[in-house]
This record gives sequence, C-alpha cells and structure tokens, in this order.
Amino acid sequence: MPVVVGIRFKDSGKVYYFDPGDLDVRAGEHVIVETVRGLELARVAYERREVPEEEIVAELKPVVRRAEAADFERLRQLQSRHDEALARCAEKVREHGLPMKLVKAEYSFDGSRLTFYFTAEKRVDFRMLVRDLARTFRSRIELRQIGPRDEAKLLGGIGPCGRILCCASFLPDYARVSIKMAKDQDLPLNPSKISGVCGRLLCCLSYEHEQYVTMRAELPRKGTWVQTPDGPGEVIAQLVLKQQLLVQLATSGMQEIYSLDQIEVSTAQVAALAQARNAEGITPAAQQRRPERDRGERRRLRDEIDSYDAFDELDFLEDDDDATLILPSASAGAPRVEPVVGPAESNAAPDAPAEGAAPAARRRRRRSGRGDPKAPE
Repeated sequence: MPVVVGIRFKDSGKVYYFDPGDLDVRAGEHVIVETVRGLELARVAYERREVPEEEIVAELKPVVRRAEAADFERLRQLQSRHDEALARCAEKVREHGLPMKLVKAEYSFDGSRLTFYFTAEKRVDFRMLVRDLARTFRSRIELRQIGPRDEAKLLGGIGPCGRILCCASFLPDYARVSIKMAKDQDLPLNPSKISGVCGRLLCCLSYEHEQYVTMRAELPRKGTWVQTPDGPGEVIAQLVLKQQLLVQLATSGMQEIYSLDQIEVSTAQVAALAQARNAEGITPAAQQRRPERDRGERRRLRDEIDSYDAFDELDFLEDDDDATLILPSASAGAPRVEPVVGPAESNAAPDAPAEGAAPAARRRRRRSGRGDPKAPE
C-alpha cells in the first residue's frame, strides 16, 4: 500500500494526500508541496501512513521540502498586495458594467496566478474583463463565482453563538441542512434565529439532529393518551433532552410534567390490573366472550335453517273442525254456545269431506312423518 501524508491548505479546508518521499514530517508542520497550480505552502494534517489504493483518486504529488522563514516572508508580501489587486479589479468591473460583487483576491505562492472570488445572482460573461485584468497585472487571471456559504468561509466572522464560524475554523464540507431539522429540535422557526451570517440555515443544526431523532422516538407522540400516576391524560408537548412529557389530565384538565419512567410504571400497573380482572371474568370483555363453535355444529344449524317449514308454525292460525263460537244471550244469563258452520258445510254431502279438512290433514300427516297423501277423489 502507498505511504502518504495528509496536507491541508487552509484551516477549514479538505485534506489531500501527498507523497512524503524521504521526508519525515510531523503533524502541524508547514511544507512546500507541488500542485497543478504550482508550488503552494500548506500544513501537515496527519503524519505518514499507509492507505488502500482505492482511496487515492488522482496522481500523488510530492512534498518538496519543509517551509523556511523566507517562505513565510514571501507569503506575507503576497498577502499585502491582495487589497490593492481587489481595488483595481473593482474599478475594471465598474468600467465593464458587470453585475458582480468581488469578495477576495488571492495570489498563488509563486506569484504566477491571481484568483478573484466574486458573487452574482446570475452567470456573468467576464471574458473581456479577464483580458483587461491580464494586461493590468501581467499574470494569469482566474475568476471564480462562489455562493453565500463560500463567501462566509473566505471572509470569516463571528456566528450567533459568539464563536468563530464553523466553516472558517474547522468544517471541511457543508452539511445538508433542512427546515425539518429545526422542527425536530423544537427550535423557533424564525429566520433570524436559525440563519447564519451567510443568510442560510445554520450548519450546526445537523450536529445533534440524529441524537434528537433517536431520543424523540422513545417518547409518545403529541396527541396520544398515556397513563400517569394521576390518571389518564393527553400528551401536549415533549421535552426531548429531559425525556419528559407535558400531559393534560383528563379528570382535572391540569397540565403536569411527568418523566418517561413514571409513564411506563403507571402504564404497566394499569395493564397488570386489567389483565387480572379479565382473568377473573369481571370485565365486560370477559363477560361477553362466547365459546367458539366447531364447524360441525355450524353445519347442523345451517341444515336446520334450510329445512325449516314456516307453514307448520302457522297452523294454529286456522280454525279447527270442532271449533265453537260463544255468543252472548239476550238475557243476562249464561252465554249461548253454537257450533261454527262454514259456508260450504251446509250444502255439502254427508260423506264428502270439508274443503278445509284436506289441507289440514295433509299438514298433520307431514308433521307425523307419513308424507303428503293425495286428496280423495
């Protein structure tokens, strides 16, 4: 495996791999390295180590030598010319009428390249400006359009927390930050409270977001009902870091704060009491529980329903042959009893059966199981 050292060009920049050669450099030392832009002064992030070849994405450039006092003096002289170069470039920008705002000018270590950083709302055609600047400074000119976060990183500053900006001090990459992270941490959704000096969401919102999500998952959600030592209630708010809940009690309507342990103990006690009562059969669920019928019994019930004859149950509505009618007499004495004679009975022959006798007989035979005989001829 190749042996490399980690080199960082800025305090908050990325770490790049370089070939140390025979040099035994220590972390924190300044060295001169070879880059695609020429020689550059950089600082050692970590000492030589072996890394897999898959981690090396480009050709390894060598570490030329350790930095000397003359190198730091040269760097100081180049930095002193940055303000003058930035002012002259601003004049050229106004002459060309370009909608761009210059942020910083920077010379390379060997002085052969001058880079200008600027911001703009749209893409800017600065080809004519580059030619004019090249004739003015007599060096290679490079213009880079950057965003608000890069501008804050180059200029530096103090954040709302009172510390130096993370991007300008130690943060190598910009974290992906969303408004959902602020909601998960119960932060006020006020732009002035959750925005940094760059006008974008604070990068530090992503530092503790994963921990907040993990701790919030252990708490009941808002609107759910929980069992407290003082009775059931509804969760109004979550105190994530304290692992506590603000609960509005159902009985009194008061709002009280309970820890997660208290909620769990009360819920376990109520559940144990409910299970004991259910086992004793004194709960409504236990009283209403019915034994499950087997499939054979269900089949017999279905056959009984299919063979049910409603006419058998309606026989009592018909008149019997020996029915009598009780009529009140004219006097206040006992009632007069007369036999009931159908309209066809008075004119029928003595040997002929009555009209209503045959159906009634058939129904009685059907009940006795002798079938349905044919009517007499």
